[in-house]
Amino acid sequence: MRQRDHVHTGADPLVPLDVVTVGEHSIVPDVSRPVAAVVRRRGGRGAVRWLTWPDALLPERAIEEATAWPTSTGVWVVYRSDGIDDETRTAVFVGPGGVGTSVDLGHRSPIGADATGLWVGDPRDASDWTHAFGGDGTAGVPDVDDVSLDWADTGPFWPDPATWTQPGPGEDEDGSGGPFTISGVADEEWTIGIDDVPDPEASQCDGDPRSLPPVRTGPTDVERIGPDGTRHAVHVDHFVDRVVLDGDDLTLRFHRTGPRSDPDAGPFSSPVYEPETVTVDVSSGLPDTVRTEELQALPATPEDDDEWEREVVARERRRARWTDRLDLAGVPGADWSRTDPGGTVVERQVARLRAQFTGLDRPVLSWSRDTDGPMRRRSDYRDVEVTVEGDWPETVVVVAFEHTSVPFLRLRRRYRVHDDTGRPRDWGYATVHLDEDIGSGHIPPRSAAVDGVLDI
Repeated sequence: MRQRDHVHTGADPLVPLDVVTVGEHSIVPDVSRPVAAVVRRRGGRGAVRWLTWPDALLPERAIEEATAWPTSTGVWVVYRSDGIDDETRTAVFVGPGGVGTSVDLGHRSPIGADATGLWVGDPRDASDWTHAFGGDGTAGVPDVDDVSLDWADTGPFWPDPATWTQPGPGEDEDGSGGPFTISGVADEEWTIGIDDVPDPEASQCDGDPRSLPPVRTGPTDVERIGPDGTRHAVHVDHFVDRVVLDGDDLTLRFHRTGPRSDPDAGPFSSPVYEPETVTVDVSSGLPDTVRTEELQALPATPEDDDEWEREVVARERRRARWTDRLDLAGVPGADWSRTDPGGTVVERQVARLRAQFTGLDRPVLSWSRDTDGPMRRRSDYRDVEVTVEGDWPETVVVVAFEHTSVPFLRLRRRYRVHDDTGRPRDWGYATVHLDEDIGSGHIPPRSAAVDGVLDI
């Protein structure tokens, strides 16, 4: 740990994640780096001590977000990594006296924090316990031989340059009107018109899940992890999404069932959640099991719709006070340690990202209310080129192409494969986001193109 004055405007400022007060100290962890300033309120030289954890556990993938879970004795810094279907987390406890053991939370999600530790539980939401509409959406859809299908009439890829005019502000790049298209870079798409609205009688059909009683949630485990890494699991007979320990009272907010729906409220009604709470006396220690069905449960206090916004505003005010005031220049251990995964692993990670763009310019299948069956349609992409630049951990996959929505320009987007720690970034929906950005016009203006290439 290193001491230095705390008012600085250096070139490497700490970016506050939050500010947590413990006694006469303020703990200010960085938003992405393994470092926190512990500032004694009375100031003077030596008012700042630096705590670092460069070798703490991290998720296998790149960090998507860090969150702070304050307690009366310090703060838990939780690092989250996103995948296509899941999230993983690690955490480290930081107090005025030092850094606790870093812990792997796996797929579990924080649901509370207090002086005794961090509480984690089932990462799902109560809405996971609902009746599903039958099937996987492919029932009745015949297998088709796309090679033998007729081509849909889509016109030229780009308009006639002699008659084309550059769109003005607020106008669609391609100038198209007519029906909306729900599409992506996959092999299927559907075209619908503006007057295609849900059938008001559809929600009243036999077997509508909204007419069924709510689904009972299953048992789950909540776990307390102490600053020293010790763990204690509590098995609960229903899904728990919040834990509060106040003295000898342990309060669990749980959902006996998933949300209920009102079949008479229309197809766009919101589900109704009905959480409850039970309180357990833990003066003799934490229990191993809690059976909410055997305890007196009370309706949970309704959540204030504005509470989240107020918390955000308060956090930003705390952060603003320390923004650009703590200089990390020369602080040892303020950057994450790197672990080289090896050439073979890196090659697989690069190949996995490249594979997403394979076939981007292939024809797609389309269904329309104006046709009797599926047809082949020309892709909105052509002349796609995928290259790789740089070495780990700065390897970049570069995708360049022409798109029907942006005439007479070549578009290019760069995807960095790894973050600064060498862990792979999550690009699970790269082509979907690419499609959305181009389709919605969320790309730089044409005037930003250089030599006919627009970096997006």
